[in-house]
Amino acid sequence: MAERGAVRDAWQIHTALTDLIGKADAKASFALAIESAALTAIIAMSGPREPFGVQKGFFSVASLRAGVVMICLGALTAVIAVMPRLWASPADRQWPRNHIYFGHLRQWDPHLLARRLAEEDPLPALARQIVIMSRIAWLKHRCVQWSLVLATAGAVLVVLAGFGA
Repeated sequence: MAERGAVRDAWQIHTALTDLIGKADAKASFALAIESAALTAIIAMSGPREPFGVQKGFFSVASLRAGVVMICLGALTAVIAVMPRLWASPADRQWPRNHIYFGHLRQWDPHLLARRLAEEDPLPALARQIVIMSRIAWLKHRCVQWSLVLATAGAVLVVLAGFGA
């Protein structure tokens, strides 16, 4: 009976991780949209000789360039966060031990998978999948965090450049 509870708990953790990964993807998409809008605004306000209204001054030009680079890095980090993590090579080698991840399931013969599901304890494969998903969720959330930090710092630098500071 305790084993059934462990499997139930593991599936609940798996479901929570799936939700957390989806939320990280949504946050990264939001960050990417804001960062893209900021870069579009900077380009729209720039002329061939006066980028974002900055006419002269080393600090203004340096601040503008650094800010744009930081916003671009923030956007890149958001893209990294939403990029699918398929890890084809490890999945190709590990599929016989696992039957939770769709990258592994695609390699199974349906009859063999049905037998495996009926006869074997799902807890070891589920535990491995939970650990992998936790790492993915952590990486995605860290990327979103860095994306927002970089974009905010970049926006501050661009605004300072606009004021000619």
